[in-house]
Amino acid sequence: MFGLLLLPAWSLVLLSPSRKFAASVTRAALRLYLILVGWRVRVEGREYIRENEPRMFVANHTSYADIVVLMAMLGNDFRFVAKGEVRSMPFFRTFLRKLGHFAFNRENPQERLHQAEEIELALRRGESVFVFPEGTFAAQPGVRPFHLGAFKAAIAAQRPIVPVALDGTRHALRDGTWLPRRGHIRITICPPIAAQSDASDWQEIVRMRDAAREIISHFAGESLL
Repeated sequence: MFGLLLLPAWSLVLLSPSRKFAASVTRAALRLYLILVGWRVRVEGREYIRENEPRMFVANHTSYADIVVLMAMLGNDFRFVAKGEVRSMPFFRTFLRKLGHFAFNRENPQERLHQAEEIELALRRGESVFVFPEGTFAAQPGVRPFHLGAFKAAIAAQRPIVPVALDGTRHALRDGTWLPRRGHIRITICPPIAAQSDASDWQEIVRMRDAAREIISHFAGESLL
């Protein structure tokens, strides 16, 4: 099913004249996919993305289904940060390039530094950015430790952090499996967290990271690891 939708969507995105058109095609294809595989998705807290203000969204990472569900339900008004290997994947790299998302190799210290700089610049330009600060996911439930980079960039650019909790995506497509399961998925967009000092204050960066992680853990229904 995914392949049948991917090929025509990829062709249209490849030839798309603008990012907006590419985003519309992608979102329509992903919404159809949700219906076909039986994923019923509910979004709570939409008011926190309707406000016309750039912000840093951070979410728990549970499955390959995360990005599919988020792009289908929330649109493409922000730039996702993906793993560097996506740039070498046929088809997917086209979506990455046409939709204007980031991809960095997190194992390379230089690229991680470049990632933080690019994210900060995007936030300063007035764009919103979406990050999975765990960096990876596994079949085992639980919210893993968050990297600090996204929080440092948000504070440096003076943008609020918006925690986003995903509940049900791990069950829908567990790590190590290829066939999706029918089920209910909930996306909870939480109130923004504003910084109380600047990016030179590491205690403030850690405070915001820990606050976002605890909020996400609560609404995702998974314990902190």
